[in-house]
Amino acid sequence: MNLSELKKAGGFIHAEPVKSPVHWRGHSFDVFVKRLAFGDVEALLAGQDDRSRSAKMIAASILLGPDQEPISYDDAYRLDVSLATKLIEAINTANGTPGGSDLPN
Repeated sequence: MNLSELKKAGGFIHAEPVKSPVHWRGHSFDVFVKRLAFGDVEALLAGQDDRSRSAKMIAASILLGPDQEPISYDDAYRLDVSLATKLIEAINTANGTPGGSDLPN
C-alpha cells in the first residue's frame, strides 16, 4: 500500500469533529468529538505533569452544543464520574476504539 492508497483507506485523521449521542441520567444530547491522531494521543500521554489523563482527553476531544464549545481541563476534572465515563465512551467510539483499550479512561 502506498501513501495515496493509505490516505484513501482512511489512514489519516480528518480535523472535523464527529457528532456523537450521549445518554446520561435521563438526558439525551449530542456532543462533538474531535478525533485524535496518533501524535495527539502521544502528546496527551507523554505529559510530565500529574494531571488526570482522562480529564485531559475530555478537554482535548469533547465539544458541546451547536456552537461546539470546548470543555476546559478544570471543568473536565470536576465532571460527575458517570458523565465523564459517557464522554470517554463517545471519544473511544469516535476514534474507533469502542473497548477503550487504546485510549486512557
